[in-house]
Amino acid sequence: MHKKLILLILIGTSLFFCACISKNTNKIPDKPDYSQNKYWSIKDKNISHKIDLFFVHPTTYGPPADGHFIADLNNQELNQTTDQNTVQWITSAFADSCNIFAPRYRQMNIEVLQMSDQNIQEYLKIPVSDIEAAFKYYLNNLNHGRPFILAGHSQGSYVLKTLLLKKSNLLDKNKLVAAYLPGWTFTDKDIAELGLELSEKPDQTGCLITWNTIGPGGMSPTVKKDARCVNPLSWNTETKEFPASRNIEAKILLSPGKELHIKNFTAARINKKGALEIPTPAIEILEQLNMSLGSEVYHRYDYDFFFDNVSTNVNQRCKAYLKTLKK
Repeated sequence: MHKKLILLILIGTSLFFCACISKNTNKIPDKPDYSQNKYWSIKDKNISHKIDLFFVHPTTYGPPADGHFIADLNNQELNQTTDQNTVQWITSAFADSCNIFAPRYRQMNIEVLQMSDQNIQEYLKIPVSDIEAAFKYYLNNLNHGRPFILAGHSQGSYVLKTLLLKKSNLLDKNKLVAAYLPGWTFTDKDIAELGLELSEKPDQTGCLITWNTIGPGGMSPTVKKDARCVNPLSWNTETKEFPASRNIEAKILLSPGKELHIKNFTAARINKKGALEIPTPAIEILEQLNMSLGSEVYHRYDYDFFFDNVSTNVNQRCKAYLKTLKK
């Protein structure tokens, strides 16, 4: 994280936070009722697969917050942007293998993620409570006993991690095909408390897959102390570099309707900080990327850079899981 950003974060003292909460209590939007379709980005009606995906989207509610630190689910412009530019894009990597269920939730504005940990934890309670309600509704009314994949990115991965650490009984590990949760730090302690294992082979089931993409010297705010990583070019935790020849195809969303599709896009290795490090992309590609988190931080493209690898791997794990049911 840049020094200027750190200084801005430190300004958010507890007293200021309390004042904001008090001042904006009446601005916290109402809880969603997940029996209503309007609170779902995607709720598959045509069930064509034997396995589901429950997906929690990353932060799409950006600054300025103007005191509204929690998203209002009646904000149709935000909903449309979230659905079309993020949820539909990322979940399309899973759609060939899974029925898709992706709730909307009262996400935190990105300004909250720049506050102190104490302040973040207070605001985090709101999205966590929403996803708990959405997941319970999904299990009780939409799942009908099918196995499922959990997936998220960034704030979505953070929310799922927090929820499952607090409410471990929510997750039936016997029905978990895999959990794809890139864009946030998971430590060995987190993984042990979740009762999961990191992926060590591409057809392993019931495991956790996580990574945070940076370039040489990149300092990502989502890579914290003791971060663990699975390389999406190998689907294991080996630290050697795997070549670009193993990158089937990157599908990079630059803006609505503008995509880059690049075969063998990049090599990748797990570095000493537990980040997924790639070589700096060619300048003609780099100039088109959104680098809002700083030089060599490719957080936005955790799925995009490895898109077809993810899609292929989802299919592998689903087939492996379904084979276990036949034994």
